[in-house]
Amino acid sequence: MKILASRIKQKLEEDTAEIGHCAIYEHELQRVWPLDEENRRVKIAQFAKEFGFKLSFYKQGLCAIFEKESTASGQT
Repeated sequence: MKILASRIKQKLEEDTAEIGHCAIYEHELQRVWPLDEENRRVKIAQFAKEFGFKLSFYKQGLCAIFEKESTASGQT
């Protein structure tokens, strides 16, 4: 999970000014959370919060979109 969090953080730092979010696609999500995992969306959202992100969009089979928590809550 730390590797995924590090990747999201890096992508957000590189791309936030341009696009404001980081999309992680299903093939990467499945490495941590299998498709049949119970409460998958909740677990992904908890992961995001734990590492200082916000899960702004999730569609099983497609992707999860993360934003910086401070940007999402209006803090700077």
